[in-house]
Amino acid sequence: MRGRKKPIRKSAQGDKDVIASFLSAFNRADANAMGAHFRKDALVNDQLRDFWGRPAIEGWIAREVIADSLRIEVLRSFDHYRVTTVVAVITGTFDTSGLPNPLVLNLHFSLLGGKIARLFILLNRQTDTFPDVRRPALKIV
Repeated sequence: MRGRKKPIRKSAQGDKDVIASFLSAFNRADANAMGAHFRKDALVNDQLRDFWGRPAIEGWIAREVIADSLRIEVLRSFDHYRVTTVVAVITGTFDTSGLPNPLVLNLHFSLLGGKIARLFILLNRQTDTFPDVRRPALKIV
């Protein structure tokens, strides 16, 4: 059992370093560095839209991260069953109509072999809010 604890801790710290490097590239708007952090067969799910494989992910980075001048401010992070969640405020030049201010997102990272295998990005909202924050309020007739 002793021999197994050391590699697990080393791997977890390595994952945190990869995520920190990715987030740094994100804030520098370095699309090449961001893309290099993903496995070739990775999946990014951004607000319930799938981008499979590095070419699709690189397109997503160009269209939605770089073009909208996104920046990220990490509020906290935690690990849960081999998934690292980063809770962060996102800013940029995108349309914020109907979105909460500040815009807080959860970025759920799964790594394999020192690369990002999955990144799920979800809106972090209060439990008592309407499921789709951009949808107008329902009218009862």
